[in-house]
Amino acid sequence: MAKRIVRHGQRQRAAVRALEDACDPIEEAYFQAKEAHWGAVEGGDPAQIREAKAAKVAAAARYEETRTWLRREAEVVKLQTRTIPRLEKILAAPILVKDGKNSAREDPAARAEVEQALAAARQELETLSKAAAETRRALEALGGEVVGDPVPLDLPPGSAEVTAPSITARPRVHRVRKDG
Repeated sequence: MAKRIVRHGQRQRAAVRALEDACDPIEEAYFQAKEAHWGAVEGGDPAQIREAKAAKVAAAARYEETRTWLRREAEVVKLQTRTIPRLEKILAAPILVKDGKNSAREDPAARAEVEQALAAARQELETLSKAAAETRRALEALGGEVVGDPVPLDLPPGSAEVTAPSITARPRVHRVRKDG
């Protein structure tokens, strides 16, 4: 069996870089707040320590909220442009199962399974859209600058471009077989 080589595409690397670039100013503010907190701890003044710690916690919360919002927006776009259209395309065609040597028949169990997956994807889209909108409002309330409109619920497939998708990490295990 041949070993499969996994390579990350240029688009995936560009998407990860775009997410990092979008979060750079917020991340930098967080690191500055951390440094200010360390300086206050070294100074020993309890009032300055409390103030610096509160600023650090606020910066960390803003950074995490921004990353969460970007991930949710990317997931909404993925559901709208890839997952739901793919399931609808599957349902538009007959779902056949082999029946005998040279014939096929419609498989109601497989169709029901795909319909259930489509319903679950639509429900998830609705839930994520609401969560992304709430996060957007919270970021704006914190004084964040949210660029662009929220992802509309009736987005046609393939019309959205995500510049900052979520970051995924998958562990890879590399084994060496020792035969004879």
